[in-house]
Amino acid sequence: MEPKENLKEKAYAIIKNKIICCEYRPGQFLNEQELRESVGASRTPIREALNKLEQEGLLEILPKRGVLVRDITLQEVNAIFEIRCMIEPYVLETYGHLLALSDIQDMYRKIRASGCETNNLYEYDLDHNLHEMLVRACDNPYILELMAKVFVQNHRLRILSGQNLEYRLRETAMEHEQILYWLEQRQPHKAAEAMRVHLRHAKEAAINMMTNSKGWKQII
Repeated sequence: MEPKENLKEKAYAIIKNKIICCEYRPGQFLNEQELRESVGASRTPIREALNKLEQEGLLEILPKRGVLVRDITLQEVNAIFEIRCMIEPYVLETYGHLLALSDIQDMYRKIRASGCETNNLYEYDLDHNLHEMLVRACDNPYILELMAKVFVQNHRLRILSGQNLEYRLRETAMEHEQILYWLEQRQPHKAAEAMRVHLRHAKEAAINMMTNSKGWKQII
């Protein structure tokens, strides 16, 4: 029999991944029995995993109603990009020179080779991996912990907005290439400015999608 702690972590990882990838969509109620069957775990590990995900702000456990996947509100989008606009350009300016040229060039090749096909989850993963790689240049554990939480919500937002704003895939790739170009040239200040432009465009696209989507909860 698999240890209880392993089952809890397995349940946590599976459910969290489905939330992040929007297989479980914002506003959806989750059936606990179906979760137990899909994960292959008993009630206790599932409950513990759900409690942990609630603490991380991905779920809301409602008495007598069930487990709700939390919406991403307009207020939260503004909060996500406020943090990103403060942290990511700063990291590039301060730590960008520490990024290995081989990592920069490898990421550049992946972006160029991807072709930016629409409705391709690989594009969203590539975007996520790029921003994670850039932030990891920072050796501040508090920044890394904060950005890990921000990127979880941002990945959901990226997938949801991308489904309605396919044109952003090509623009995003071009903006990423510009950031990587300046990093390769060892000009972190220009890379930081390119990041600011990229984040501004990403925020505008996400807010535009939200304000024009009747199915999205808007809280200002």
